[in-house]
Amino acid sequence: MNFKSETLPNSVQPYLEKISATVLPTVTMQLTSSDELTLWQSKIGGVPYLPLDVTYPVDSNGNPLALLAQLNFAEIPKLPDFPNQGILQFYIAADDLYGMNFDDQQQQSGFKVLYFDQVLEDASQLKQDFSEVQLGEDDYLPFTGQYAIEFNLTSQPISLGDFAFAPKILGVEDIYDFEDQFEGGDFEDDFIEPYDEVASASGHRLGGYPYFTQTDPRQYNEKVQDYVLLFQLDTDDAENEIMWGDSGVGNFFIHPEDLKKRDFSKVLYNWDCC
Repeated sequence: MNFKSETLPNSVQPYLEKISATVLPTVTMQLTSSDELTLWQSKIGGVPYLPLDVTYPVDSNGNPLALLAQLNFAEIPKLPDFPNQGILQFYIAADDLYGMNFDDQQQQSGFKVLYFDQVLEDASQLKQDFSEVQLGEDDYLPFTGQYAIEFNLTSQPISLGDFAFAPKILGVEDIYDFEDQFEGGDFEDDFIEPYDEVASASGHRLGGYPYFTQTDPRQYNEKVQDYVLLFQLDTDDAENEIMWGDSGVGNFFIHPEDLKKRDFSKVLYNWDCC
């Protein structure tokens, strides 16, 4: 559903012009459990598209990583600067941190991002035996099973969780610095919650603005403050078996110029939970 400015509550209307200026296209994703997916189709979980001459990705200790998501851009509505062809893959370690390095969230030691600009739709030219990389009972992952993806192009204004919301919309460093200046009642009930109801960034998406259960990792790292959302996979436990820790969310960010160049070597990986 496209963002409609008229749905904003009255308490937010004074900031409508600034909010409207932030609207970006985003592709949302609806997941459905499926066992019938080809090696090259978009998916969450399952087995990956890997040409025979490509080594299966492993972590810094040589342990196989698990396919978190595979995105075939031939199936995805066009987003500015995103590929319009090829396959983008996200792999993570099956450990209690899901492969995230808290000291360096761009170090691909416990996660990997791979991109194939050309897609071979011929199973005979692709790896099909992944028996040597099967995960054990003691491995941790934020999902169980395999899911097909339905993509939908929509639009989205800046999210409350985005670190730029406070300075860009409210003119303060932190969103709760604005609480004393707020006129019209309770800041949480009359501003935060109504805005989040009509402009929530939760769910699975490509591009647009992110959702967090904690804080935006870009806020305290000046080196990545111009990074944009590449891919987000949210907890989805109503109909599917996807949960990051305690109802958390996983995000991947990229510098806009790296996205244009199809350079996924410096992607920032983050997940948090309640």
